[in-house]
Amino acid sequence: MPLLLKKLRLDPALTAGPFIATVIDAVGITLYFQIAMFLMKAVQ
Repeated sequence: MPLLLKKLRLDPALTAGPFIATVIDAVGITLYFQIAMFLMKAVQ
């Protein structure tokens, strides 16, 4: 990822924060819905 950002003339240190936040949010939402689906199947 840092090499790609360097080629795009972006500072990897500045873009790492938003990128990491986006990945963590996506993983959190995915886990939330996976757990919800598991619990909904367990109740039926």
